[in-house]
Order: sequence, then C-alpha cells, then structure tokens
Amino acid sequence: MNLDATQMRLLNAILDRAARDLPFRRQLMTTPAPAIRDAFGVQIPADFRIKFVERGPDVDSLVVLPDFRSGDEELSEEELEAVAGGTDTTVTWSEPTPPPPPPAPGS
Repeated sequence: MNLDATQMRLLNAILDRAARDLPFRRQLMTTPAPAIRDAFGVQIPADFRIKFVERGPDVDSLVVLPDFRSGDEELSEEELEAVAGGTDTTVTWSEPTPPPPPPAPGS
C-alpha cells in the first residue's frame, strides 16, 4: 500500500506518540483503530486491517514477508496495476485533527 502525504504525516505522528505515551502504545497494539481515532480523530475503515508490533530487544529489524505464491498463479488486476506504477486508491482515511499533547510524565 502506498501512503499519500497526509497518511504519511499521520503515521509519523502515531509512531512519535507511541514512542512517548505508554498507554497509547499499549492500546495501539491491542485495538489500533480505536486508539488512532481517539488520539487523532481519524476513522480508519472497518475493513482495513492494521497491526502494530514492538521490536523485541533481540531483534534488529522486523520484516513482513509477502504472501506466499506457488509460482503458477497470475497477478491480480490490482497487483498488475501496482507493478505498472499504479497506486492503491481503495483505502481512504479521514483527515487527521491536530493531536492532543501526550499526558505529562507521572500523570
């Protein structure tokens, strides 16, 4: 999936907040769509699946493998379009509202 500039800014804001706000981070890993909606006012479509994971201390990099292909199936129209330089226009996120500041340390 290709992110547009607005989605990229939102993702960066989510990651920045998750690095500083432990309750938000925990909610992001268990119920990401409500966490994003509550923190940023952005409604992620119900059929869009998203998962956040923490990198453990024994891991230098996390890599998500592509779906397995046996080698004999053809590419879908969407995959052909993506390979040909198309973009994924099926996922639309609402515009973010400015995020509230994270809670003060110790509160």
